Amino acid sequence: MIDITKIPHGDMPGDKIQIEQSHIDKAERIYPMLRSLLPEGKTVVCVCGGSGVGKSEIASLLAGLLQEDGIKAYVMSGDNYPHRIPTENDAEREHVYAAGGREALNAYLGSPKEIDFTLVDSILSGFKAGKDRVRMKRMGRRPDELWYDEVDVSDTQVLILEWTHGNSDFLAQVDIPILLNSTPEETLAHRRARARDKGVDSPFTTMVLELEQAKLVHQAHKAKIIVTKSGDLISYAEFCEQMGVQA
Repeated sequence: MIDITKIPHGDMPGDKIQIEQSHIDKAERIYPMLRSLLPEGKTVVCVCGGSGVGKSEIASLLAGLLQEDGIKAYVMSGDNYPHRIPTENDAEREHVYAAGGREALNAYLGSPKEIDFTLVDSILSGFKAGKDRVRMKRMGRRPDELWYDEVDVSDTQVLILEWTHGNSDFLAQVDIPILLNSTPEETLAHRRARARDKGVDSPFTTMVLELEQAKLVHQAHKAKIIVTKSGDLISYAEFCEQMGVQA
């Protein structure tokens, strides 16, 4: 049984994870397949999925399971890498929508206009190239909560990127994408329980979740591991059947 008091957590300032038995069960189902896919050398794994689906918890548990096997892991939060802090980015999303409607918002979400993918890829490539230290961004929820840390990754073998956009076409350095699949309704219910953001169930937030879900579905063909909300491991063909899309 994994000791959840000793597992690594993501590096998003102030973020709290709430590990439940369902997260442990899901991580333990994922782990054997992940281990079978790990190559020699430094590897980047992403845990992606809709907002609030449990990426932070699963990523931390997988890192803990790796470390139990003697493989040091670091959990990197992609939520540190938008160009703007959360409140300012939320305002920019609303501005984009007001100016150009749903189509403009869709073009903004998860794009280089919203997120510094270049910086993320440079961190991942530096890690994989064997740098002893990499410079990572830290972003809180206020303007004065923005800084950079030099992180020692000299003996880290696996970097786990937990992020909605971890399987994005704008990233080139992810080796093993893991998709935690869920519907927008399921992720919204989780976000309500987590109560991290105000207006979590507003019509605008619901629309954002729907647009993000569509992007995740579009990117799903690249995932090496796909996991349902109930914890079942499924193939891409089964994913398409469940989501009602063509393979």
